[in-house]
Order: sequence, then structure tokens, then C-alpha cells
Amino acid sequence: MKTISKLCWLALLLTQAYTGKAQRERPVRPYLFEHCSQKIPAPVAVLDKAFAATAGNTVKFMFAPGFEFSGTVISSVQKYNNLASVLVKSPALNNALLSISRRINDDHTITYAGRIINENYADAYELVKDPSGNYSFTKIRTEELIQDF
Repeated sequence: MKTISKLCWLALLLTQAYTGKAQRERPVRPYLFEHCSQKIPAPVAVLDKAFAATAGNTVKFMFAPGFEFSGTVISSVQKYNNLASVLVKSPALNNALLSISRRINDDHTITYAGRIINENYADAYELVKDPSGNYSFTKIRTEELIQDF
């Protein structure tokens, strides 16, 4: 009976140690765009410039005064007649990725989607279209979106 009691206590202790480790607080990731504005205008002319580049090219996008994104095109793909995507990696922003997609709708209007993101940081930018039709990168917090494994 003493052996069973000791085994139960050992199992309880191991369970407590395991769950205690799982409850530790994760380290907080730093902010990459801490000193940048909440919104960065993204003119359509600059967004279109991304689709002229091919993989391996170095590109530079001047979205707004004080915010320049430069890097190497990792991927430039034309999936369908109406869908193209470009991925640019920027060493200047600690290897942050700029992803831009362009879709030509049935009514021949063009819709853009995109993000500037780095998985090691707690913030990013998402491309958003306002009601007047202008695009801008809006700052988002990725702390709640990206889960660590």
C-alpha cells in the first residue's frame, strides 16, 4: 500500500511540475514599427510598381516621406489572369516581409491586399482601403494574432 501511495504522490508531483511549466509567461516581443505613424499612405502607383519587378531584383518603395521599404523580391507570381502576388524581404527592417496581391475584379476594378510583417516582432502593417478608395498601411498588433509554438 505504501508503494501505491508513493507512486500517486510522484504522479501528482510530475503533473504539477508539467502544468507549472506550461503556465509560464512568454517573453514579450519588441515592436519593430514603434516610432512609425499609425497610418502610412500607399499610393496605387507605388503598389503597381511592385508588380513590374521579378524575383531576385532589388526594389525600393517610397510610401510616404520618412517611410521607405527597400529589399529583394523573393517571389513574383501571376497565379491567374486576374491575380498576382509579390513578396519582398527587407534586410533594413530586420528581414521584414512586404506581401502585396493585386486582384482584377469582374467589373475590371482592381483590389489590393498586403502586409508588412516580421514574425519576431509584435507589430505589423496591413494594407487597408478607406471609403474614398485610397489605400494605406495601418498598424496592427500581431501579439494576439501570431501564436508561438
